[in-house]
Amino acid sequence: METKNLTEQQGSEKDSMAGIDFFSAILLMGFSLGIALWSLKMPRFSGWSTAPGLLPLFLCICTFFMSLSLLVSSIKKRGHKEFMIRYRALSLSRFIWDTKTIRSLWIILLTAIYVFVLLDRVPFELASFIYLTATLYIFWRKGGWLKIILISLLLPFATGGIFRGLFVVFLPGESFFDWLLRIVK
Repeated sequence: METKNLTEQQGSEKDSMAGIDFFSAILLMGFSLGIALWSLKMPRFSGWSTAPGLLPLFLCICTFFMSLSLLVSSIKKRGHKEFMIRYRALSLSRFIWDTKTIRSLWIILLTAIYVFVLLDRVPFELASFIYLTATLYIFWRKGGWLKIILISLLLPFATGGIFRGLFVVFLPGESFFDWLLRIVK
């Protein structure tokens, strides 16, 4: 008897997730197409093998087809109808003050500042440090300041070093070290 109730509960949870899967799949497909088009416009210095847009293009193609699979699966589970039921039940005030909405708006704001304000104005490592510090402080306070600062320092320098030194891939903006040399001279 308990097993039957548990199975029914899991089935209803999967059905309710079908509506979220439907919306997520459409959103991810649109996002991956946009990024794929953007990556195709990136410069190709010596052909596709050196193109910085090659990896994003590959990842977007993979994301698109996985999202398409999720969309088909969701439609089979009547996710489009579940989504419409949830959409009609939305309350604007409840949506605006929802914790998930506030967190989503924070990450959108921080990412917009990172992409449109910091990158190409300050070195990649410094821009990434500022972004990571703010993001980790807002979303991961349990780590403490020392961990936040260490992660925010190490990750951009490691990423920048690996991409520039090992893969010879240009990252947005100049390197922190190039910037320091220009200031010192």
